[in-house]
Amino acid sequence: MLILHHFQIPQLNRHRTIRVYLPPSYQKGDRRYSVIYMHDGQNLFEKHTAFGRPWHIGKMIDKMPIRKQAIVVGIDNGGVDRMQEYAPFKRGHHGGQGDPYLQFIVENLKPFMDQNYRTLASPDHTWMVGSSLGGLITFHAGLRFPHVFGKIGVLSPAFWFNPQVLQQGPNGPVSENKFYLVGSRTESRGMAPGLQNGYWKLKNAGVRDENLKVIIREKGGHNEAFWAREFKKMHLEWMSN
Repeated sequence: MLILHHFQIPQLNRHRTIRVYLPPSYQKGDRRYSVIYMHDGQNLFEKHTAFGRPWHIGKMIDKMPIRKQAIVVGIDNGGVDRMQEYAPFKRGHHGGQGDPYLQFIVENLKPFMDQNYRTLASPDHTWMVGSSLGGLITFHAGLRFPHVFGKIGVLSPAFWFNPQVLQQGPNGPVSENKFYLVGSRTESRGMAPGLQNGYWKLKNAGVRDENLKVIIREKGGHNEAFWAREFKKMHLEWMSN
């Protein structure tokens, strides 16, 4: 079941559509669910709103055993404001609004979800996942709000746009948090070195080896098809633990 909510982002004085996907089992009991917050919400569920091929997250969740199902919160990107919101640091005339965007998720969206849906609100049940620039802001969120997001999925991160995210320290302990970084050598020349730098940044920040996975595929496109496949692999691994 896909439910649309329309939010104001007071930190940026903008409005945004939020897409909440509830697995079929949600209507059949009273159990609580982990929540996966994802960027580029238009691309996650339906073909008519997606840029290219959708991830088909809903179909993916539906096919999983009930114990592995989760609530997915797709936050639409802001169109012309996407680059502004997904980059925490300025780059020329772009970026610099990443922190207010994340504050909206932490201060407004997550409390709404925890109050109105049967969520498991603790960090170990609160994920954030993003790709490309969405991967950049997700990596930043993992360090900026480690007490909120305990599982961080970073797919093909655009570290080149804001390399400063690899230089900042965590805003709290991260030893118990899980990070999953993945990309391919065929996306760009800088993808593999960027992922390696991400690994060392997280390891030096205190993330334990068993909680840190960095995967460099030999082949893979910088597109929704690749990210959907990698999301499924990550989801199944984390939900098995």
